[in-house]
Amino acid sequence: MHANTHRLALAFVFTMLLPACGRPAETAVGASAPDFSLSDLAGKVHRLSDYRGRVVVLEWINPNCPFSRRHAEEGTMTRTASAHSDVVWLAINSTAKNHRDFLTAEQQASYDKEHGINYPVLVDSDGKVGHAYGASTTPHMFVVDEQGKVIYRGAID
Repeated sequence: MHANTHRLALAFVFTMLLPACGRPAETAVGASAPDFSLSDLAGKVHRLSDYRGRVVVLEWINPNCPFSRRHAEEGTMTRTASAHSDVVWLAINSTAKNHRDFLTAEQQASYDKEHGINYPVLVDSDGKVGHAYGASTTPHMFVVDEQGKVIYRGAID
């Protein structure tokens, strides 16, 4: 084989492997929702499995994202969560600690108070839960049914 043919074949193999190992997972509608254990701003641990038997909404947030901020200022999520008190609503902030958008627990709590966010905000600063779900934007929403299956993934609006 010619050297260029070898390089082309190798590039093809790596291109085929990249989606499997280089991208975050994506939790598809109908799939089991990955369980997780995350702490809220007060240090209380929340496990998705603790809410089995209830519908759970997972809302990925970033207070410095203009779209996430707009929904917070307009009360989109807080009104929706309040209108469905039988649903568990959990916000998740997956911003890395070294990112310019990272907020300390105190800063996030202040933001939450200012915008009437009274449901738990969970800290995922290593991004493991965000990657497990394939959360790629803010707000990115997932709805998990009573059996632990993802029944919606996408935007709030």
